[in-house]
Amino acid sequence: MASKKPCPNAFMMFTMEWKAKYGKQLSISQATTEAGNIWKNMNVQERGPYNERAKAEKLRMRKCREKLTCVGTPISEIQRQKLEQEKEQKQIKRTIEQTVRSSKKNGELEHKVYFFIAVNYFSKTLDGGIYIPAELSICEYSLKQGVIRTFHTFINPGVKMYGHQLEAQQHADTTHGLPLPPNAMGDRNLGNIYNAVLKFLSSNDDYPSLYTSRECIHIVNSVLNFLKSDVGAKNASLNIYSIQYLFYVMKEATCDQGELEKPKTFHITDAYFERDYFEYQIGIACQFHEDKDRGKYCTQSLVTRWGYMFSDYMCKDIAVSLIPGRHVPQKTNLEAIASTGCGDTKSLVSLATTSKSSYENADSKLHYDDHETTVSFPNDTKKCWDDNFPTGARKKIPLLADQDSEAPSSKKDYLGEYYSVLTEDVRPELNPWASRSFRPEPSPPADSNFNKPSNRKTDQDTDAVSLYSFGRGRPLPNINIFNTNSSSSRHGRLS
Repeated sequence: MASKKPCPNAFMMFTMEWKAKYGKQLSISQATTEAGNIWKNMNVQERGPYNERAKAEKLRMRKCREKLTCVGTPISEIQRQKLEQEKEQKQIKRTIEQTVRSSKKNGELEHKVYFFIAVNYFSKTLDGGIYIPAELSICEYSLKQGVIRTFHTFINPGVKMYGHQLEAQQHADTTHGLPLPPNAMGDRNLGNIYNAVLKFLSSNDDYPSLYTSRECIHIVNSVLNFLKSDVGAKNASLNIYSIQYLFYVMKEATCDQGELEKPKTFHITDAYFERDYFEYQIGIACQFHEDKDRGKYCTQSLVTRWGYMFSDYMCKDIAVSLIPGRHVPQKTNLEAIASTGCGDTKSLVSLATTSKSSYENADSKLHYDDHETTVSFPNDTKKCWDDNFPTGARKKIPLLADQDSEAPSSKKDYLGEYYSVLTEDVRPELNPWASRSFRPEPSPPADSNFNKPSNRKTDQDTDAVSLYSFGRGRPLPNINIFNTNSSSSRHGRLS
């Protein structure tokens, strides 16, 4: 904790004043000794002005003294850092908006290239909060071409994580599953990895911005700084921005260009982005994670899925044709997507949900799965379920009004007849509600021993024989077990 500055008292003020007038050539200790001898001979009236000045100085320092936290950090410093972070976030949002709007203004909205980045780490150090990198992937994407190319590499930091081994092992077991250092996979030359990243981004020194998840911006910055600190790495900085806000701004731009309704708030696009419909898509992760069945944690799979989500949510707004393997998974049935009757603002993958609105807005339901894409139509001609119902005496379930002219005219009548058929007492083995009347009633319980009539005379005779034979509800026999011939000098004792 930072030490507090001492407040000068009256004697210290007198000493400094006396030294300034009469003892300029003396040291502090000598001036204090001489001023102390004079201070002893001063009366209360002479010391009064110095006491008043000391009180005023104490009040002034108390007002000006900076408030500190429990660890000694000034509160003003924390507030200053908070304001700087807010200012930085506003600047990032302004930069993203200018990038997207300028591309839209120049007619290059679907051709504008963006780079997505994702990293995996082993652990976080206690000193400095540095993240030890394990894996890194970058994806080049545009609305017109989809996922153009990807960069993926494992990273071997080459350091033994003393004190972090258990934490790193637990993190690896629950996420990426990569082996820990010194047995980690990948290149040990961190400078070469950073230079390869810069070469992938641009052939010249003008490097574009990178986009990652809002919650992982500080992790990506830490990993890139860790790589850049190695010998041989170029001294070039990269800007990391929020991909969620880019998702929102691009959706606004595509809706504006397609003359569609824009999302009212960024919370709508954030909710869609967090769903991650392609989370369990196979064939887009690295070979290691595919073999370990941990493709969802692979950084290459993550950046590719981000590209698929951008395409799924925005390409139809501006009439961009989907390319399998770039905009959507490789085995996607594009003919089924073209035949859907959903609006341009609806997501193609969202048709796979079972919500009521999906069936109202589309005649078909689209499923993305690992091996194939199937389309099921609700109006398919299928065998009615009551044809496979167990044989026996039963009524036929009524059909809808458009299928049978003799069906009930209203939906209420139809539902009433429908449920009356289900609950009708025709076959007990098929109707559990009707079978209750066939269940045998349980027999009444046997009489309790307490309900049996008792012979009071017999009980009293028995009680007279034994002192401990009286039971529940029986009167205690009037028998004196104490000897009444005890001596008066020995009270309370038996003879």
